[in-house]
Amino acid sequence: MAIAVAWQTTATVTAATTNTFYTVPSASASSFSYARDLVINNGGPSTLFVCLTPSGSAGATSLASFAIPTGGTVILTQCQAPTSAVVGIAVAGSGTATANLGYATNVSYV
Repeated sequence: MAIAVAWQTTATVTAATTNTFYTVPSASASSFSYARDLVINNGGPSTLFVCLTPSGSAGATSLASFAIPTGGTVILTQCQAPTSAVVGIAVAGSGTATANLGYATNVSYV
């Protein structure tokens, strides 16, 4: 699979903390030429846990979130990222992960 994406935001999360990482815009911003598929990547050395909630609560845990391994990517396609939703991130234990989030400009499946 080939992915071309411009990262909108990047953050490092450490030591079993849960953070509100990103809030999906309530409308497509003019800076997003293509704002349909939400892409979340783990660029850090530990597994990243990601959740998508409809409220202001981050809520990411190792039991109730997407687990993204080092170098892994989750793509929410076909408008599955509702407007104003909150993306929360966490890592387990004493690990560290780097979360990257953006909108896909070119997703092709091989």
